[in-house]
Amino acid sequence: MKPLDQIAFLDFYKRNNISPVSQDISDLEKHFSRRDALYRQCGIPPIFFHGRNVLEVGPGQGHNAIFTNYLQPNKYVLVDGNPASIQGTRNTLNMFFPDLSNIQIIESDFYNFRSDLTFDVVLCEATISLQNDPIGFLKKLSYFVKPSGILLITCHDHIAILGDILFKIIGRMIIGHEIVDDHEQVRKLKPFFEPILCQLKGMSRPIDDWIYDNIVHPYIGNLLSIEDAVKTLDDEFEAYYCSPQFTNDWRWYKDIHGSQRKYNSRMIDSYRSNIHNFLDFRNTFSPINPDDALFLKDQCQSIFKIAQDIDKSGINEEIVRNLNTILYELVIRVRKFSDTTAHSIQLFIIAINKFLAGKHLSFDHTPLDCWFGRGLQYISFIKIPE
Repeated sequence: MKPLDQIAFLDFYKRNNISPVSQDISDLEKHFSRRDALYRQCGIPPIFFHGRNVLEVGPGQGHNAIFTNYLQPNKYVLVDGNPASIQGTRNTLNMFFPDLSNIQIIESDFYNFRSDLTFDVVLCEATISLQNDPIGFLKKLSYFVKPSGILLITCHDHIAILGDILFKIIGRMIIGHEIVDDHEQVRKLKPFFEPILCQLKGMSRPIDDWIYDNIVHPYIGNLLSIEDAVKTLDDEFEAYYCSPQFTNDWRWYKDIHGSQRKYNSRMIDSYRSNIHNFLDFRNTFSPINPDDALFLKDQCQSIFKIAQDIDKSGINEEIVRNLNTILYELVIRVRKFSDTTAHSIQLFIIAINKFLAGKHLSFDHTPLDCWFGRGLQYISFIKIPE
């Protein structure tokens, strides 16, 4: 197995000379509508970008940057440490904009990035979670936001990506103990995962890219939940909006001042009360008992740790049996609020039992539901004026 003393995403991408984060933008109007909807859900009207200074960390292939630059920022700085991403971003933007004088594309590991300029908007999608130090990464990112500026990031938690974690473990079972390179793993795994992903409405990412990023790429560091992010930024930022939107505030605006602002604590309270709703994108659930919510969080963290151990040391019967024990307990709790999700977990148990029995796992004989959580949550913050 590969050592995990590396930088999440960056070392893996460099080793394979890939940037597996491209988007299907063949229908540009649909792509723009999606990005517009995201910014609106996060409380950022598109006109806000006009004439502003914008920093984006981790632009991937630059597909999302097309829409952002279409909104005519004054200065748009894009930073990525992966050469393939830098080249992809340049190629993408060159295809759509004859004049790139407002754009600066910088190849740099973010930890080494420096700038005397602060920005009206700082964007960072699908990059912070799984870093060795996501809290430190977020703190550094926040330094580049000017007072009253907006920071927009994505968060993961163990509940929201439980489906992804289990798919990843199944992928390791399919590969087994074979020593194959990352590209060969993708080729071997694609026949299993393609029928599942083809059922996912709104899937705009190439299947190979998804397999590289979610199955083959090792779980190196730690996740960053919404609660983690809000607490990290609490002294200098106030939580603003989120996507999906799970917050309500019925307070009279005249009561919101001084010590009663409490935007951050209200965001955390809303997150905690909805934490089980991140488990399955197919359903929205009524509130559950706090003890059940805590149990769900602990079990999902344990399964994530198992996936990390498999990435580090390989798969073996003992670790798989331990996983099965956790899943059996999880089914009992989850069935209290969702038969659909409980059934999806049971299908994973069936697949694991086949693996333990020495049977080959294939999609035709080991069907799994197209079950995913609300894996990426977007949250925006406003930097408190000095």
